[in-house]
Amino acid sequence: MKSILQTKILIIVTAICVVGYIAFGYFFPETGLDNLAPTDRLNLKKNIVVLGVDERSDDVGRSDTLFVVMFDSSNKSASLLSVPRDTRVRIDGHGWDKINHAYAYGGRELTQKTVEELLGIKINNYVMVDFKGFTGLVDAIGGIDIDVEKDMYYHDTWDGFTVDLKKGRQHLDGKTAIQYVRFRDEEGDIGRIRRQQHFLMAVYDKITSADMLLHIPGLAKQLTSMVKTDMPLGDMIDLGRALHSMVKEKGLSMAMVPGTPKYIDGISYWLPDITDLRELMVKMQGATMTEHYKSAAELMEKEYNNAVEKVEKGDDSEENKEAVKEEKELKAKKEEKAKEEKKKQADKDKDAGKNTASQEASSDSRGVVRLVNCSGSKTAGAEAAARLRNAGFEVISGGSGEIIANTVVVSTTNNGAVVNRLSNVPFAHQMRISRDGAADCDGVIMLGSDFK
Repeated sequence: MKSILQTKILIIVTAICVVGYIAFGYFFPETGLDNLAPTDRLNLKKNIVVLGVDERSDDVGRSDTLFVVMFDSSNKSASLLSVPRDTRVRIDGHGWDKINHAYAYGGRELTQKTVEELLGIKINNYVMVDFKGFTGLVDAIGGIDIDVEKDMYYHDTWDGFTVDLKKGRQHLDGKTAIQYVRFRDEEGDIGRIRRQQHFLMAVYDKITSADMLLHIPGLAKQLTSMVKTDMPLGDMIDLGRALHSMVKEKGLSMAMVPGTPKYIDGISYWLPDITDLRELMVKMQGATMTEHYKSAAELMEKEYNNAVEKVEKGDDSEENKEAVKEEKELKAKKEEKAKEEKKKQADKDKDAGKNTASQEASSDSRGVVRLVNCSGSKTAGAEAAARLRNAGFEVISGGSGEIIANTVVVSTTNNGAVVNRLSNVPFAHQMRISRDGAADCDGVIMLGSDFK
């Protein structure tokens, strides 16, 4: 029982981690798609597609995390290939679109079919993880201990969450653990992957600890509500042992669909290199590149490049219409969500007896900031103020202060619109929130010696 639970947790944790590892996204070809018959697709390992699904009350959801675990039962090893969620593919019956939209169109079955055709491999099983239960999962194992390597702040208006963690050794519950996993900063994928590996090891240490038996009853209930799979029990146990061995001894072997980010019709996609991808599949499957498999990949890449050229010439609007429509609908939902969040915050402030007029002013798109020059440079303050005004901010002079190394922007409210506005100050900075209902500005900027 414990072994099965640990297996499921490792798959879920890996799914969470791959969310940060996944960058932007892009595509793949026409009705032949991979130009391979199902029997020609590589099937030398047990290939398991894992979908991390984030369903919402007003939306069927999308597979915001998508990867394939390739398990070799002969030597009990496993490797993992992540598929960028914005990978542009030809979805059967829906034209060109992002691969994570396949779940919205046809659920797990259409997603699995699309993944098979993109990668040129046979998918044997699936695992679906509902991320709504993630916080409950971490709470069910009693939380985790992790060293937060730096202060972290990030606000997402669409999903309505804020990451606000302080540097140092901390015990994270479900809510704060997902903040750590979802944090984004200027380091991009490299920083996220490093943090996610730290997180994975922290969870691994916890689920293999001696006191884990105390949490099994609650954990079993939580996992039942989170995970759906068609994997046989024996396979689950074998995979769990392989994951256990690899995490403990040398870490999981991870790769990502090779490609390039690209905008098409104003939408960001990931454009995969099909021939490089097929070479990677041959290597990960332990196969040998045949002439048939190679020529199918070259044909697929040619079709793929022709499709991109059509879009860039403007004569592929019908093919791209559904994706463009979906992006516009998603944008409208995000804007509506931001309005709702702003109204809720205003109602909260009103109930708390705050001056709503002051709050309205602080939410003004101008952004009122108090600038304190802590850089040690006499000219930096004036230069920063000019750049802020050019960016549309109203600047109040806060004089000078003790020299600090890094520029810090402190929001005086947790209003999402204000925080997002302040996060766009035109120079490098760290972000903080310190609510102050009596403040005469949206935020305080302490200009550090890193100002350039």
